[in-house]
This record gives sequence, structure tokens and C-alpha cells, in this order.
Amino acid sequence: MSDPTLPLSDHARADLVTRLVRIEGQVRGVQRMLTDGRDCTDIVTQLNAIKAAVSSVGTTLAERCAHETLCEGASPKPPDVDRVLALLRATRT
Repeated sequence: MSDPTLPLSDHARADLVTRLVRIEGQVRGVQRMLTDGRDCTDIVTQLNAIKAAVSSVGTTLAERCAHETLCEGASPKPPDVDRVLALLRATRT
């Protein structure tokens, strides 16, 4: 596969979108907490939960793209492997 995009099944894409919608709701919740003058500790706790959720989406995306690139269909070409490795490295930050 020499296509510059990494594959992602419709099921995987839908799952990731669902997770992002949930994260969007969490962010709106933090905005309300700030507006309502909630305790800083509660807000920081929620922000940490958001960070963890975003990190999880990134890791899941990378894992699914890697699996679908390297394990499905014909054997991958070196550029495909390089793109997958770059994607996995990007999730470590």
C-alpha cells in the first residue's frame, strides 16, 4: 500500500469518533465547572481525566492503524512500515 493515508475500518473510525464526542462533553463540563466557580481540585481532576482520554484515543488510533496496515491484506511495503512506526512514535508524546 503506497497510499499516503493509513487504513482505518469504518468500525474503528466510529469507535474513535464516539470517544471524541465523549471527550467533547467532558470539556464542556469543565467549562461549566469554571463558570460555576467549582473547586480547583475538582477541575484539575477532570482535566487529568480528559488528558488520559485523549491519550487513549491516540494510542488506540495508532494501534488500529498499525494492525490494519501490517496484518491485513498483502504484506506491507517499507514506506508503510515507516509511516506506522512514525505514528506509534507520535503517540508517545
